[in-house]
Amino acid sequence: MAFKTWRTGVHIQQDKILAVSLTREKAAWRLRRWWQFPLEAQNGPGGELIQSEQLAGLLSAWSKALPLQHRVALAFPAARTLQKALPAPAVALRDSESAAWIVSAISRELEMPPEALCFDYTQDTFSRAFHVTAAQNRDVASLLALAKRLKLRLAAITPDAAALANLLPFLPSSVRCVAWRDEAQWLWAMRHQWGRKAASEAASVADFAALLAISPQEVALFHPDGFDPFTVIACNQPPLPVCRADFTVALALALGESTA
Repeated sequence: MAFKTWRTGVHIQQDKILAVSLTREKAAWRLRRWWQFPLEAQNGPGGELIQSEQLAGLLSAWSKALPLQHRVALAFPAARTLQKALPAPAVALRDSESAAWIVSAISRELEMPPEALCFDYTQDTFSRAFHVTAAQNRDVASLLALAKRLKLRLAAITPDAAALANLLPFLPSSVRCVAWRDEAQWLWAMRHQWGRKAASEAASVADFAALLAISPQEVALFHPDGFDPFTVIACNQPPLPVCRADFTVALALALGESTA
């Protein structure tokens, strides 16, 4: 019998690391394992990444316990990214030319050398704009080094906020926005947008929805008093974590860009 791939999401938070492994069954998702590791040295509120050496020591035994057939998606702090819409140049560009033009434009705006940045982009043909997400190479390199040291089969490094969109197919059609919050921030995602708000900007779902110009009824907040992320998994195996909402991003990463 063939072993199913354990799809694993890992979310490094300010004071802990959370991970969830799922497998895709014929008609549903099955929870395989979940893990929680406390962090002594906290990440800063700006999402600064802990050194990969420290994380590797903490996660060494965990990585060895994963089955050979696994794929891991690591969360990248949305606070360490820049999102920018760049009007496309008047002259049509090939893909390679577009990439070079975007690197040049972003590096000028950030006053950083192009080699210090990595980026992803999509092109909106209607508005003739490039929607760019940029991050510093050193931050991404830290996660790549962690995955290499732990010998993980790395499938993706995804902004934590962007991963929340993976939960949309499991929610009522009236929900436009998935949100999650901790003491420092709100993370949110809609079908084609995602982002972060400081916790001080919104004290309630109503305040948060107003920031995005949508109604509170269109927001699904994964929180101890709100939605439970484990309810999207048909085959759960107890015991489940006490603070289940804390695992929202990790579980969304494990799901990937799939449909319910």
